[in-house]
Amino acid sequence: MRLSTVVFGLGWLAAATVSLAGEPAWTTSDTCGSCHRDIYRVWRNSMHARAMEEPFFLDSYRETEALRGRQLASVCLECHAPMAAVLGDSALERKISWEGVTCDYCHGVKSVTETKSGPKAQVEIGRVKRGPIHEAESTGHDVAYSELHTQSLFCAPCHEYTNADGVPILTTYTEWKGSRAAERGETCQVCHMALTKADVVDPKVARSSQARVNLHEMPGAHTIRQLLTALKIDLDASQHGDQLRLELTVRNRGAGHAVPTGMPGRRIVLRVELSAGGRTFVDSRVYGKQFANAAGGVVTHVADYFVGGLELQSDTRIRVDETRVESFDFPVAGNERATVEISLAYEHNPRGENAERERFVFYSDRRFLRPRI
Repeated sequence: MRLSTVVFGLGWLAAATVSLAGEPAWTTSDTCGSCHRDIYRVWRNSMHARAMEEPFFLDSYRETEALRGRQLASVCLECHAPMAAVLGDSALERKISWEGVTCDYCHGVKSVTETKSGPKAQVEIGRVKRGPIHEAESTGHDVAYSELHTQSLFCAPCHEYTNADGVPILTTYTEWKGSRAAERGETCQVCHMALTKADVVDPKVARSSQARVNLHEMPGAHTIRQLLTALKIDLDASQHGDQLRLELTVRNRGAGHAVPTGMPGRRIVLRVELSAGGRTFVDSRVYGKQFANAAGGVVTHVADYFVGGLELQSDTRIRVDETRVESFDFPVAGNERATVEISLAYEHNPRGENAERERFVFYSDRRFLRPRI
């Protein structure tokens, strides 16, 4: 058997692989799924499983490779195809490199160390599979209990990134560390890998009692229910002379990090449309993170976040545990009946092209406002 060990965070050049002669040690996800059917079926539909298949990522990765070279583009693979890093497969020739955040990688993580350049994971691929279930047993491989798999630190190597100039680009783990959720001991797994009853092993393969298993769907920003859990909106209307004022209170009530989080280019758009007396008024607020390059231009392409000279230009995201009041004034008299429509949309535009923008509305509300005089 070959044992492969790799230590890395978000930085391909930091990786170091050691192998012992013998048979390959890695296991493909479909092999794992032949026994762990419940877990595999849910994981297969997750964004982690589709991390290398998602068209927006593939377009961005290919663009980064074309503009910046394969070595720099390989930084992306550490999280979207972590087994490619473990196996040194930067050319993506192996099937397992296309499995995204696959079983063998996550259950091969042995430790995570926080360093000045970001959290680094030590991954050991072999017969031992690590996980959060006490006293687990298996006839197919060795198992080891891992407390790390219950902690947010486990997620940090792929959800925290500081570029070579020391500029924090992706700060999800840091945001969580400063949250009340962290103070309460609510880890990433609490929100993104909720416990559910399922068969750890298919009963046809081995005796299996239903256990509390972490749901491997791992919903995130692309999931409507997760976004609705994160943000709450309240509306208050008041008249000020010939101006109708709408005050929208936006609360980050359910996310242990800023909204949106992750790589820049993601944003939340709050849109308000008010109709009164045959007239329509539209206003909006945009919540996101924006960087400028060395020439002072706005960075819009993922490929440019990995180069030098970046500077944070603005950060209007709804911060962790924040309550923000947004005021909108419209020229509507107090004796007019008004209709207001409010919506929140998630947008992702990794290549800066509006035609290729991912966008969906996850919250909408329509209300009638009575005359206020």
